[in-house]
Amino acid sequence: MLKTKHKKIIFVAAVSLILFATVYTFLPMIAIGPGLPEPEDMVYWYVPDYLKDNKLDPSPYFPAISQYSDSMNYTSKTIMTVWYFDDSDDLEKGEKELCRYLREHGDVFSDTIDITEEGQDYKNKTDLSPTNLNVTRYESEETSGYFEVIVKPFGDGLDHYFIIYYGTKGKTLKENNGIKETVAKQYHRGYKGGHIRALNNCIADQNTGIINNSKEDYKQLLSTGILGTLS
Repeated sequence: MLKTKHKKIIFVAAVSLILFATVYTFLPMIAIGPGLPEPEDMVYWYVPDYLKDNKLDPSPYFPAISQYSDSMNYTSKTIMTVWYFDDSDDLEKGEKELCRYLREHGDVFSDTIDITEEGQDYKNKTDLSPTNLNVTRYESEETSGYFEVIVKPFGDGLDHYFIIYYGTKGKTLKENNGIKETVAKQYHRGYKGGHIRALNNCIADQNTGIINNSKEDYKQLLSTGILGTLS
């Protein structure tokens, strides 16, 4: 009887150990998503392979709003910066910090990119694909370009978020600089799901009526306390 009891105890302990090992092994995979890289590698999910050797880590122009981020030289005159988040609260905090920085250091505008026109050479789309992407345009003395936010591209049940910036080295944002075309091409090459939007709460004129959210406008609003509800 005693031996039988010992066998039961050993059996229960063995099963418990196996269950614990299984949960410990697969729980991170469930949180990240089956077959997806670890967070430190997810930052490169939308980065073309040929750019991964052109890293500028850390970003030369923006604050470190995520522990998972990197910047690359897209061309000799343009850059690509990516921030990855695995939590919606961290994304919200990161967006607020980034928008505060952008308003303090440059001019911020709402904009759209026609991905059917700019990316007309890329046909990897369906009739359900959007025709325009809502983006945030940023202009400063150091860099100018476009921000987009990619929300849950691998399914609603998986918390994955990206903020991606495509910009120039310098203030000028000319129509023929190829930035919009780059964003459109990247959409058709790599975006398979989720929602793409502009930065949240970056444009002060949504609540104040100011046409252009310039650095001067921001400083004026900051002094009045109006921006307390926008930051």
